Amino acid sequence: MKISILTLASQRDKLIDNILAAKLRKLGHEVNVRCYIYAGRESICYEKPDVVIHPMVGGQYKIDFVKKCKEWGIVVIVRRGEAGMGKEQFDNLDVDRKKLILGNWDYSPYVDLELVWGKEFLGILNKQGHNFVEREACGGFAFDPYFLKKNIPSANEKKTILFATGFSTADCRNDKCECGLPDESDYHNEIHTIHRVARDKWIVAINKLVRGLGTDSWDFGLKVRPGEMPREYIEKLLPAVKIHSIDSASSELLDSVDVLIHSGSTLSVEAHLSDVPAFNYCNVQPDPLLAKLHPCIDSYQSLEFNIARSVNRKSNIIESNYNKFVDHLYGPIDGKSCERAAHYVDEHIKNKKFHTKIPNKWPRETKYLDIDSNNIYIEETENAVRWFCPCCREPYWVRPEIEKANCPYCSMGIIKVPTGKMETVLK
Repeated sequence: MKISILTLASQRDKLIDNILAAKLRKLGHEVNVRCYIYAGRESICYEKPDVVIHPMVGGQYKIDFVKKCKEWGIVVIVRRGEAGMGKEQFDNLDVDRKKLILGNWDYSPYVDLELVWGKEFLGILNKQGHNFVEREACGGFAFDPYFLKKNIPSANEKKTILFATGFSTADCRNDKCECGLPDESDYHNEIHTIHRVARDKWIVAINKLVRGLGTDSWDFGLKVRPGEMPREYIEKLLPAVKIHSIDSASSELLDSVDVLIHSGSTLSVEAHLSDVPAFNYCNVQPDPLLAKLHPCIDSYQSLEFNIARSVNRKSNIIESNYNKFVDHLYGPIDGKSCERAAHYVDEHIKNKKFHTKIPNKWPRETKYLDIDSNNIYIEETENAVRWFCPCCREPYWVRPEIEKANCPYCSMGIIKVPTGKMETVLK
């Protein structure tokens, strides 16, 4: 079968999807891996696959994507890029948070198979999520790359600290939710405030560490979470902090890192698999299993103290919490998640008869145009500025005072950056 894997974040998902593609090719399938945001629509129309493996469906853009694929006869398979939650943690959530985890948009009419991480979350989805024909648990996808090779520590004479941000909601408008929840959601506004406050503390702490530890003995790197804009860090951090490309793979960066600072991230597990000590500073992770894998630190003094006493190339993960985390949240972390996923995909599509009817161009529909706002136009308008969507490649016109607007053709959030270019704001 001809399979198109649409990868979401280059710095992590692309590695996983390439492994999955290799496993599927061994089973006899023709597989392409394409960037979901910047090439997904185009690739569907010129490659005309029988099967699409799509990221988790949340938000109007993704709903419309899978809906079109289904209408054209394509089998739609979803591979969740995040683990979800364990049962105990999920049961304690309020209604808004549960909707966010399950998928606030009902994508059940358009999805044939969903691949998730752990069995506990699989049970939650089957009982409380949208109805599906089939679901399978595959294990911790994010960690398969760490079983392909043994990381070789860098020979750099100086030690390196990597700061991995986790404040993806900090750049959202306070009244405009970017995560699939309704606008002005209390949960969205709460997270927005938490992320902004934590990021401000991080910026202060990083600059103090650079001055306190010194650049003669230490190098400093920053890895920005997908969905977060680097501009805040570029403007406020000292020049000694190297801001890595958004496409930088965690597995490669951790090869040359001596200490990781995160705010409650799956990178904590990746650091453990790379024998890198890590600390959770200003945690913003709501899941307690993930938040407590490493020592949690709230004050700068404690952060500086722990960094100075960390043991080089030795994981400091809290083993008892890690074992609970694997059992209740991520499922097996053994390097075989993609292999299991490939098997489930192969079984699902085996002996299916495909009758796809895919057009040569994605339909040009202006279904998201907010006519009442009087800020966005689909035709050239006096005093308006021409924008060009980097996702669907369509032009439109926006009032000059507007800095951020959803594309009227694909609904992707677009922000105008100082260079005059347009960048997507993906959550």
